[in-house]
Amino acid sequence: PFATPALLEDGLSAQRMALKEAFSGDVDLLEHATRYTIELRVEYDRRAKEAALQGTARIRYYNPGPLPLPDLALMLWPNDPQYAARMEAGPVVIDGRLQPTETLLDGLALQVLLDPPLGPGQWLDLSVPFHIRAGGSIGGAIPQRFGLTEGVLVAPTFYPLVPLRRHGAWDIQRAPEGGDTTTSETAFFTVRIEAPADLALVASGTAIERHEMGGRQRVTFVTGPMRDFAFALGPLRLATREVEGTAVRAWYLPAHEEDGMRMLEYAVQQMDLLSGLIMPYPYLELDLVDAPGAFGGIEYPGLVFIGTLGTPGVLVPVVHEVGHQWFYGLIGDDQIREPWLDEGAATFTQILYYERFFGTGRAARELSDYRAWLAKSTDPTLPIGLPVDGYPNPSDYALFVYIKGALFFDALRAEIGEQAFERLLQAYGQAFRYRIATAAQFQALAEESCACELDPLFERWVYQGGQVDLP
Repeated sequence: PFATPALLEDGLSAQRMALKEAFSGDVDLLEHATRYTIELRVEYDRRAKEAALQGTARIRYYNPGPLPLPDLALMLWPNDPQYAARMEAGPVVIDGRLQPTETLLDGLALQVLLDPPLGPGQWLDLSVPFHIRAGGSIGGAIPQRFGLTEGVLVAPTFYPLVPLRRHGAWDIQRAPEGGDTTTSETAFFTVRIEAPADLALVASGTAIERHEMGGRQRVTFVTGPMRDFAFALGPLRLATREVEGTAVRAWYLPAHEEDGMRMLEYAVQQMDLLSGLIMPYPYLELDLVDAPGAFGGIEYPGLVFIGTLGTPGVLVPVVHEVGHQWFYGLIGDDQIREPWLDEGAATFTQILYYERFFGTGRAARELSDYRAWLAKSTDPTLPIGLPVDGYPNPSDYALFVYIKGALFFDALRAEIGEQAFERLLQAYGQAFRYRIATAAQFQALAEESCACELDPLFERWVYQGGQVDLP
């Protein structure tokens, strides 16, 4: 009933086209990573403020475990309350045969029953069509991740996504209120998008083919190794700068041109800083998109949405979301169970930015503000290492994971010293590039970097909680 997207003729070699030459060999390090080939058609009625996405995903999944898999799970994230959209997916086809499926969590997940089961060390080649309708604004009292804003369609995680496996089971769960929705393993994406030609089309990765005909554009993107894929479509203008071989591209609405230039400048500075402190950015492109109302900002690999252009608060979201390109994008973590590893770290990159570009006094004042905010909480002793839903409410989650999380990184730096802290950042990047780290693994690297024992520090801040220095 639908056409299966064709794989690129030379397999994964085209994925190298999204990477700098020095990192092209990273493709070979991930030969068993999941591969998505997606065909997508986008119809966008800006007057009616509605969009329809019709697509087919071809997913190649490798079973790395020691046991056969009786099923495969697919997350349909546009059905989550944080997405102003509705998604349908199916039927699922494997080797030309329709496969039985079960819908889980009120349409948030699809379970594909495999007969025969997928054996250890074997590949599964699955195709599934999907349809999405988006008709809501991403702004307002309850911001959304997926939807429309001032003529711009923002569309993250619009395809059926293979979740993690934990302890022999698929990690299928609703996203807790206030936090990120997905934890994704690094994969390879080839995405061909057809959309109106009069609108700018921006996506994760790099465009390798582009055609226009009859008022439509058809663009093929490849990502190299990335955790997720997102795109935006709208009446956006473009400004570009280069940082060590990466094109940093700012896409902004015409009314926000001045802020668009600021967004580009802040992103370039943060890219340059973190490339030196942690590790070079391996991709050829990073896109920042003006998306009014998109929280302060939302991070996706190779593509971030900034929701504050047109307001005084442009700098912090840009610096924070660019920081996520390292902490989340390159160095993964469990964003549901241990979100401090990326959110606390990304917030601390704001401090690093202030130190570099505004001086240590400005950074010290920011940290002082963080301590003051924490001191006003009902229980400042709560640890930063709880899951998203482990805090009393979303405000406490943000305070402890983002703000106290950044204070922990500052305390860790003070404990082990500047040189050991820089060694830690570089060792962390090298050890977990494209992988998913845990708090215990991060602590082990910290102790290696300083040749010291850090249990008391981690227990007090991360695991158990306790009194910390506040004004």
